[in-house]
Amino acid sequence: QTPFSKVYKNQFQTSLFRDKIVIIGPTAPGLGDRFVTPISGELPGVDVIANSVENILNNRFFLRPPWIILLEFGCLILFGLFVALALPKLRGALAAVFTLLLLLSWGAAGIILFLSHNLWLKISPPMLLLVFGYVLVASKKFFVTERTRGRVEADSVETNKMLGLSFQQQGMLDLALEKFRKLPLAQEGVKDLIYNLGLDFEGKRELPKALAAYNLLIEDERNFRDLNERIPKLKGAEASMIFGAAGGGYPGDIGATPVETGTKHTLGRYEVVGELGRGAMGVVYRGEDPKSHRTVALKTIRLSDFDEEILDQIRERFFREAESAALLTHPHIATTYDCGEEHDLAYMAMEFLNGKNLEEHTKKENLLPIPDTLSLVVQAAEALDYAHGKGTVHRNIKPANIVRLNETGKIKVTDFGVARIMNASKPGTEILPGTLYYMSPEQIAGKKVDGRSDIFSLGVVLFELLTGQKPFRGDDLTSLMYQIAKEPHGSPRDFNPRIPQVIEKILDKALEKDRGRRYQRAGQMAAHLRKVIAKIEEMRARKGVELRRKAPGLTGPTAPKADVVLH
Repeated sequence: QTPFSKVYKNQFQTSLFRDKIVIIGPTAPGLGDRFVTPISGELPGVDVIANSVENILNNRFFLRPPWIILLEFGCLILFGLFVALALPKLRGALAAVFTLLLLLSWGAAGIILFLSHNLWLKISPPMLLLVFGYVLVASKKFFVTERTRGRVEADSVETNKMLGLSFQQQGMLDLALEKFRKLPLAQEGVKDLIYNLGLDFEGKRELPKALAAYNLLIEDERNFRDLNERIPKLKGAEASMIFGAAGGGYPGDIGATPVETGTKHTLGRYEVVGELGRGAMGVVYRGEDPKSHRTVALKTIRLSDFDEEILDQIRERFFREAESAALLTHPHIATTYDCGEEHDLAYMAMEFLNGKNLEEHTKKENLLPIPDTLSLVVQAAEALDYAHGKGTVHRNIKPANIVRLNETGKIKVTDFGVARIMNASKPGTEILPGTLYYMSPEQIAGKKVDGRSDIFSLGVVLFELLTGQKPFRGDDLTSLMYQIAKEPHGSPRDFNPRIPQVIEKILDKALEKDRGRRYQRAGQMAAHLRKVIAKIEEMRARKGVELRRKAPGLTGPTAPKADVVLH
């Protein structure tokens, strides 16, 4: 700019205005209009006119040819189709990338056209359409996804709950805990589910897993139910329990007691109520089936007591013998209902017998009358005859395995298959003298046994029930085994003169060393004993004298000489 005062006083070079358009106007503050422009906040009007003239002369002004409107409209349609059709199908990250690329491309096109060709491309409407479309689609996806996720999570929670309960009912507690872990503890009833599962773990003596379940609850709520008292008890029981420890405790002992943990133990589906006794096989428990409310006797055997190399064989034999015993359905055989394995305990669920075994009647002061004794042995012989017909040999007939029921006075033979399982015990297991007294010569010799071995054992039982003495006695195991295998037994009449001679003959035949000369079937022995009983009853009726039921024998100073022919 050249001040007008210099032009007026001719104080300028005329060459400055040669071939140029001269615009005269006020620029001093306070004179003329002022305009706010990107260049200045107070640009004089003459400067605005000068810039406009210069742009006109140099063709420097914005252009919007007709085709640029079509381009803008086409871009709107393209972006609209993208938002409506493509964007909903793209995943979140991919949709954002494509949207950003379109925005940058369209914006760059507008800038390039503006700077290089003075073309004014209205980029805002398509860009706003793209941005708002993306926000709308993304928001819809988010809300739909969240709503769907909520439904899925609700369905998942319910599914996990139902699966967990199903696994728990089937006894698969580990799987049940895995499902319950996925449930939100804040949901009503979830804590109770996990607490009850912990009680089930306690019942199965899986104390570490019970503690794991309880710890889930303690982490969320410090004072949930009785866990503050229960957890220390469990930790103490876990530290002292002997269940599953090799060589520890008694075979089949289930370790921590209900008193210690406050929870009933279970074996399979059976609740352990109490202990009935202990034998060579293991502990016998009284149990109850909570579904049928049936009382059972649970015979247990601890598998860890067997050598590792024969463990699979023992397990297979146990279940095979249990299955064979379960097939025996006879009024004088204790029924086997079920068998199973839990941790290192194998168990058989058998009929609970309300009675006492015959051991108490092997003492002289407590002998039964001869007819009663014969009747009990007849029932045992019939039971053995039935079992032998099914291909099952007992192998351990003795007074302890014959139970006389309190209600009916009848007997039931127990422990079918147990002896065969115990015979495979690990090396070094001693033979118990209480069982050895009743073993047959072929068992002593280690030969293969059949039903005739049980007949020999039953003969020993009959001898003892009639006399209060065992037919074979020895100072030690070796002498006892020698007597059974080689020495003849003594006469039962030497111990009880009231025994009829015919019974002595039956005993002699049952106790033959040579099994070929022994009774070949237990039913034959039962038939002969029945004939003796019938003859005794006949003599009673004929004489009209009722025998006094007084141990150890029949009425009178000597027993009647029953005339019975044995075939």
